[in-house]
Amino acid sequence: MNPFSLLIKSTKRLVLAASYITSLPLAKLFKLKEEDYQDLSGLAKYLPTIGLFLGALLTVSCLIMTAFGVDRLLQAALLSVLWLMVTGALHMDGLMDTADGIFSHQNRDRMLAIMQDSRVGNFGALSGLSVFLLKFAALAAMPEPSLPTALLLTPALGRLAEVYAIGRYEYAKPEGKGKIWHDSTRLPGDFILAMIFPAICALLLFIKGELYVLFLILAALICALFFSAYLNRRLKGHTGDTYGAVVELTEAGTLVLFTLILSVMKKILL
Repeated sequence: MNPFSLLIKSTKRLVLAASYITSLPLAKLFKLKEEDYQDLSGLAKYLPTIGLFLGALLTVSCLIMTAFGVDRLLQAALLSVLWLMVTGALHMDGLMDTADGIFSHQNRDRMLAIMQDSRVGNFGALSGLSVFLLKFAALAAMPEPSLPTALLLTPALGRLAEVYAIGRYEYAKPEGKGKIWHDSTRLPGDFILAMIFPAICALLLFIKGELYVLFLILAALICALFFSAYLNRRLKGHTGDTYGAVVELTEAGTLVLFTLILSVMKKILL
């Protein structure tokens, strides 16, 4: 396959993955057909790149609101809602289903059965609300100069955590919507491919002088390793729902931890 054909194929697969995990009207725009959705193999490596596009959308929205003098609290609320909307709440749905299962105090098989129930329980609702509020509070409290960088990279870092969870841990059920993602993901190769564009973006920001990008990456690394391992320990594997939970928890945890690190650094330097 020549480079041009490979580029066309990769772009189509990228668009397919983006149309699957976002609410953006990409299927109509790129005229994807129903048969295109029959093969979801090998799409995990595109997730962080999609996250980078989502981050760019959030960053542009933030800069526009800042230019028009929008209050920081209102800005944080609007960004949090936009963040939720562009993903179609797909990952939040996974988080809430996961929370209903793992906090049910049942055995593993019962947890997995609860997670399959489309109805949202108390644990799911409270967990979803808590994560949303944590994102909102972190965006509102974060020092303004670092906010665009955090918005740009955090969605990509959350999806890098997802790629890690998909490839690193076994799938918890014999079948499921997320199984093809697990079965067709190979580490470390797919993870290296997945991190190319986020890594380039982070490197450019670092060279530009935004040294605090290292703290953002450190925060994401801690959250990614902890939450993916925790969910694996509770369920002895992962599912499509927990993949979404890993994204949401890593994003929220990264923003909160990054904001706390910046606050501590500010106190030390002063």
